[in-house]
Amino acid sequence: MAPHAPGREPSHLFLSGNQRSGKTLLQLILCSHPEITISPGTNVIARVLYGMPKGEPLSDTNMREFKRTLQKDRKFKAWRVDHRVYQEKVAKYTKVTTREIVEDLMSFFRDQTKPLARYSGNKKGCYCKDADLVKRVFPEAKFVFMLRDARGAVSSMLETQPEHDITSASLMWMMKARRIRQLAEEFPKDVFVCRYESLVRDPEQMCRDLCAFLNLDYAPEMLANYRTNDAIRHQTDTTHHETYDAITTAMVDEWKTHLSEAQIQTVEGLVGEELESSGYERAQVKAGLVERAKFRARRTKEIVEWELGHAQKKRVIG
Repeated sequence: MAPHAPGREPSHLFLSGNQRSGKTLLQLILCSHPEITISPGTNVIARVLYGMPKGEPLSDTNMREFKRTLQKDRKFKAWRVDHRVYQEKVAKYTKVTTREIVEDLMSFFRDQTKPLARYSGNKKGCYCKDADLVKRVFPEAKFVFMLRDARGAVSSMLETQPEHDITSASLMWMMKARRIRQLAEEFPKDVFVCRYESLVRDPEQMCRDLCAFLNLDYAPEMLANYRTNDAIRHQTDTTHHETYDAITTAMVDEWKTHLSEAQIQTVEGLVGEELESSGYERAQVKAGLVERAKFRARRTKEIVEWELGHAQKKRVIG
């Protein structure tokens, strides 16, 4: 297939998924393809996509908020690029739309890392919950969502993210897995769900499937070069050291020894139904009626709160 031509607008690709699901590994693999570049996570793009009107030039208030977010965003500052190029472009903004801001930011990264890339995108955990909102701004966008067994993801979150306890980590997994399933049904031609377990068991087949989804030829560089692809890492990244190693299945079942029986029972009690809906089997029998009622109430509260927030974002975007 012909490479992306200079001056031609690239297609948009958004990578997302559960915390500790293998998103960074997949980002490294995808960005080792000669026609794909995906910028690291940043709060700027999500803030613009979800917090500002989509169909008209941004107001002076919105522009001030955008520039304030850009100035404070440590993740954006950790991109391995010359930030002055983008800052000079922002300084010249007069009337600009949400789509133009996000396109400029992703194109800025593409032009400094892989100018001929056919796909230009961004990685952020929130896209797997709000892809329908991204679709309002980029109707043609493609999405790749990483999904990992809840118990493996929760176990890793507890080890690396001290802000989470067993309940908050489990509910976060549930909300994202639930939305991944819903979005895959709503946008079947534009959403690809990559299971962590399938990726590490047969990396080449998964890469071939991803390339077919993106209408690209398979590139062996995807698996040959991902460990040295530092261009798309944050300079401050200290939690993904395992992505420098060879792909292995060693972490697939680690949760069986890292989580206690009580913790497994809590995870499965909170997210067991979504676990099964996502294709994973429970390890234990279901909890008793009283416990199940408590878990159901907690799940319902989480879903209702998210739906209210999502509806508010829709009103803001328009």
